[in-house]
Amino acid sequence: MKRRYDLESDVVFYHVIIKVPDNTLGNTAYAFDHKHKSYLRDLLFWLESIYELEVINYCIMSTHAHFVIRKERESKLSFKDVAYRFKKYKSLKEVPDARTCEVRKFAKRLNDLGDFMGNLQKRFTAWYNQQFEKRRRGQLFNHCYKAIQLKNSKALLRCLQYIELNPVRAHMVNNSADYEFCSFSESNRKTKLGLIMKNKLIAALNEFGFGDLSDAEVYKIYSDILCDLTLFKSEEYNRDPELNLIYSQSSCWSTGRSICLLKDSFIIEKDRIHKEVFIA
Repeated sequence: MKRRYDLESDVVFYHVIIKVPDNTLGNTAYAFDHKHKSYLRDLLFWLESIYELEVINYCIMSTHAHFVIRKERESKLSFKDVAYRFKKYKSLKEVPDARTCEVRKFAKRLNDLGDFMGNLQKRFTAWYNQQFEKRRRGQLFNHCYKAIQLKNSKALLRCLQYIELNPVRAHMVNNSADYEFCSFSESNRKTKLGLIMKNKLIAALNEFGFGDLSDAEVYKIYSDILCDLTLFKSEEYNRDPELNLIYSQSSCWSTGRSICLLKDSFIIEKDRIHKEVFIA
């Protein structure tokens, strides 16, 4: 099925999921260890430095990974900027002439989410297949990645929180801050990447409806739920349908083309049909 993107909005946020397939027993033949997760994270942000897309947050698990990616409708890079990125991408010694056909073709790729994700998966798979004594062959990830548009500020906020809580739901850690391969941990450890991710996240939420709050207030709204993990133990979230969407394994974040989260319902768009599901 052809993937459809929003070509009308000036700025779009997508929840993107990549996953390795399960075998018939429900186990995963090729799961990611610490080295694999580290390489995938480094590759993700290296490609981000070349493309005109922004990774707002990420979480890399043992069998899949989640990203929220910001995409603008129109490219704003000059051909001179593209030439510098082309030099980095190709590991050239000198910056090529920005007027060449090669650079101009490359420019068309830099604002393309499909190209970005295909590049990420192909490069990681090529490296991953060489990490075994008996070299693995063939593709690693499921054929199609998922990209669900987050259509309003509440959907963006809750999806960001849902992604960060993946390792807690999987009982890998008791707090997302203790899981190395997620944005919240990066921010709490105050790594260079973490500070960048924190600023991008605040900017994204401000851009999408939180502009009347200070940066500290915006980040507090985002992080309070991630820190208050007593809700998991008390299961208070079962009495709050909206919290249930982020604390439980909810399929709404991986269904359809887009999601819009309202006060008492969420709207899922699938094949141009809008399905409204009441949560309260």
